Amino acid sequence: MKKIFVSCGEVSGDIYAGDFIREVLKINPEIKISGMLGPNGERAGGVAKWSYEELKLMGILEIIPALPKIFKLKRDITNEIIKSNPDAVVLIDSPDFHLMLAKSLRKNNYAGKIICLITPTVWAWRAGRVENLKRDFDLCLPLFYFEHKFLKERGVNSKWRAHPLVHDLENVKISEEFLKRFGDSKIIALMPGSRRYDIDFHLEILISAAKLLKEKKFLPVFSIAPGLSENLADELRNRVQEAGFEFWEGEGRELMLASQAVAGVSGTVAVEAMLLNRFMVVIYNMKKLNYMILKRLVRVKKISMPNLLTGREVYPELICENATGEKIFDEIENYLKNPERKNLIDSTLTEGRRLMGDCNAAEFWALCVVSLL
Repeated sequence: MKKIFVSCGEVSGDIYAGDFIREVLKINPEIKISGMLGPNGERAGGVAKWSYEELKLMGILEIIPALPKIFKLKRDITNEIIKSNPDAVVLIDSPDFHLMLAKSLRKNNYAGKIICLITPTVWAWRAGRVENLKRDFDLCLPLFYFEHKFLKERGVNSKWRAHPLVHDLENVKISEEFLKRFGDSKIIALMPGSRRYDIDFHLEILISAAKLLKEKKFLPVFSIAPGLSENLADELRNRVQEAGFEFWEGEGRELMLASQAVAGVSGTVAVEAMLLNRFMVVIYNMKKLNYMILKRLVRVKKISMPNLLTGREVYPELICENATGEKIFDEIENYLKNPERKNLIDSTLTEGRRLMGDCNAAEFWALCVVSLL
């Protein structure tokens, strides 16, 4: 009986894990899948031996105090994999931990296949990690074509067909529940993120933008991501209600589809907004020391993937002290009230969507991995 160990961290990694596991079990329902998973991975048929909550860390300075816990987790997972000896190990995103884990597995003579699903951004910073990918991984499955090309040119075994969100967002619809609750209001979707760090550093900024939007007769609606821990979801819900605003606890993509524009924390949500043809103001706030360190390390000038993909600032990026409620409001109003700018941005979003591929990426990933077993 074939076995696959799957490891993911954070909400986005769990989404990819769920999609991948589901497609693997369609190909061969007899394959046993376990690992470090979240609710999506478990619902798809995986057995969680660790929770993906273990890796919900963000920020260089925040990781340092957690290092003893991270190293213990690496040892525990390494020991489990060596003991159970799965045919393949699939490591999803969270590269700082997963590259370290892959190296540990090879040092402990694990001879099965190791697959990197969602490769680290070696094209943007820490290019030396390409050597880790070549040495420790049998296959890499990046999200974007330009990443695949970058890796292939440097000798990494990489395969690509499409971004998984292309397939995932094909049939997004606005539900009757949503329409009943919000009607045809002029909704602006506010996306505070799915991690403690995101919410601590961005929620108040988005609340200040929501106040300005409400004054202009928009309906600001905050997304409470379904994958949030119960405690964090309760806190977010209470803070939004206390500020006097609406929230939506269904899929964030449904909220974005129903909106006239989006504002939120940089990340996967920007790619979702592009695929849904929605304008977004991207914000990212962090501790000043974190920002100074990252500014010296990162080689790219933009942080939002739609901007990197198209080579244009299709989404305004408001970083650190520029991430204010006033600036978010100004960017949204400028987009909605300036037809020439709106047309240019919308046509650029169409170009960006074309660069995302056109197949079921999770099915492709599953075929690639199963063929290695």
